[in-house]
Amino acid sequence: MYLKLILRIEEICEGNFIKKVNITIAAAGTGGHINPGIAIADTLQIDGYNISWLGTPKGMENKLIDKKKFQFFALSISGIRNKGVLKLIQLPFIVTISTIQAVKALKVTKTKLLIVMGGYVSLPAALAARILNIKLIVHEQNSIPGLTNKILSFISNQNFSAFPNSLRKSKIIGNPIRKEIEQVSNPKKRFLDRKGPLRILVFGGSLGSKAFNQLLPSIFKKINGKNRLSIIHQSGEKMFELLKESYEGADFKVETRKYIFDMEKKYNWADIVIARSGALTVSELIESGSASILIPYPFAVDDHQFFNAQILKDAGAAEIIREKNLKEKLLFNLVRLDRKKCENMALKAKELQSYDACDEILKVCNKLLK
Repeated sequence: MYLKLILRIEEICEGNFIKKVNITIAAAGTGGHINPGIAIADTLQIDGYNISWLGTPKGMENKLIDKKKFQFFALSISGIRNKGVLKLIQLPFIVTISTIQAVKALKVTKTKLLIVMGGYVSLPAALAARILNIKLIVHEQNSIPGLTNKILSFISNQNFSAFPNSLRKSKIIGNPIRKEIEQVSNPKKRFLDRKGPLRILVFGGSLGSKAFNQLLPSIFKKINGKNRLSIIHQSGEKMFELLKESYEGADFKVETRKYIFDMEKKYNWADIVIARSGALTVSELIESGSASILIPYPFAVDDHQFFNAQILKDAGAAEIIREKNLKEKLLFNLVRLDRKKCENMALKAKELQSYDACDEILKVCNKLLK
């Protein structure tokens, strides 16, 4: 009896030990940073870790994160790129304030390990971790690493990259993908006996794309003489009404959305995706096995979206169109497109799948926290 009781106590202690360990994730600004962080957080939480989150007061993370699941702390920092000289002058002060805020958050949560996903919020978070001697993991989502992650890679315990030739001394693991995306059917199954208009899913990233919203509806109208297309188009919050107006008079089926919360269903539905080529988008196209026409954001730092897209282009899974050539080349590509070609491209995208990023990060967390 006593032996059973001792074994039961050991079982309870062992099961709850990890649950007392807190890991904090720092990610803010766009879905490209936030959604991979959520995927990691869900995996770690299932394994028994407590999760906290460092973000900003008004960023998109406030809409995407379930604050009932993760304890949330807002830092005062915000992006400075293209924000003027005054913002640049204020930067040292803002970083200092944000670092102090991060120190307090990490102390309150008794954080043992910090995972940063790049972007401006990662800098004060990582500095706070360094001050408190907390272990640090850096994950770079893009093929061309961002400045913050380049700097933090020198002080981290472990660097991860989604793609080869990215962050220094990093292990290539792909991008963390939400479990829902893993449930998208294989292209062979999706395209089996599919008939009707060509199904096109359009999204310009988590914030939407003004160029897509202004130009694509008129391009689709030009080629849809025989009801050849069916469109789902995500606009972003601010441009929804503009997009609805742009589709007025269309003689084909179109559905407009401010934001898409069920991407796995849309990947299952689509024959081809027209999108920007942010790191998360490229990784989801690979994971879901989706054909794509990619239009890299022309002002992305170091043109990293073009290099992200090139990974799919080289595999025969995507076409790349520069935004300045969008009107002419998209029309040219669409009139030559059929469902069979989409299926072939989708299969080639699926062949690129080879990583389980969340599992890799979980293994390293367990190792660092032994």
